[in-house]
Amino acid sequence: MIALDTLYLSAEYQPLIQTSDLQVYGYEALSRFRNRQGVSTPPNVIFEQLHSQTTLLANIEMKAKQFQLEHSNPSLPLFINLDPHAIENSGDSMLALLSTRADLTVEIIENTCINDANLSTRLVSQLKAKQISVALDDIGAPHSMLSLELLSQVNILKFDIEWLNQSSSVELQHLMKALIQFAKDSNKKTVLEGVETREQLKLAQELGVDLVQGFLFKPQFQYADCSVKLI
Repeated sequence: MIALDTLYLSAEYQPLIQTSDLQVYGYEALSRFRNRQGVSTPPNVIFEQLHSQTTLLANIEMKAKQFQLEHSNPSLPLFINLDPHAIENSGDSMLALLSTRADLTVEIIENTCINDANLSTRLVSQLKAKQISVALDDIGAPHSMLSLELLSQVNILKFDIEWLNQSSSVELQHLMKALIQFAKDSNKKTVLEGVETREQLKLAQELGVDLVQGFLFKPQFQYADCSVKLI
């Protein structure tokens, strides 16, 4: 178990790049955690532990989103991740906070767990009711499944790095092209994650993806020096 009261919360902002002109479209805010000595703890470790403490999860997610909104670039669209479990105990407060940012997109992950999928669907409905843009994250990741309902409701489709890992598969290329065409026909944007080389960027451009994200494009803003106590 990680001693959460020894950790500090900060944020990293990863750029989303337009494939048409390679200009920055916006940023995705990601939570980062470190101790007093500056040693980082992977976010997935923190959130896995928090899933058994739903009230604390909601409180930390609220603090994280407040931090991410406060330190973001106000002139460009902002993408944030939101755990559907977190909103169960802070739904009204979280939705009110998210509604303060006009150009915000909330990313949700569809899980293989039916209960999580139901939570995600309910969260999408709540966000759409507040006119908050929604992205379906990690499409194609080994742990995810495609839901027709979620695909039809969200505004943005984010393709997992697994599509690049399987780029030699002709069948998967046909599937991705079909999903990209569906997005275009439905007036949805598409994002390809995990772009690390110029060759992968070229592939994304050839596929017609709107935006790319990955280590080829370094984070523009990091706020390790503005961090706040986690709990």
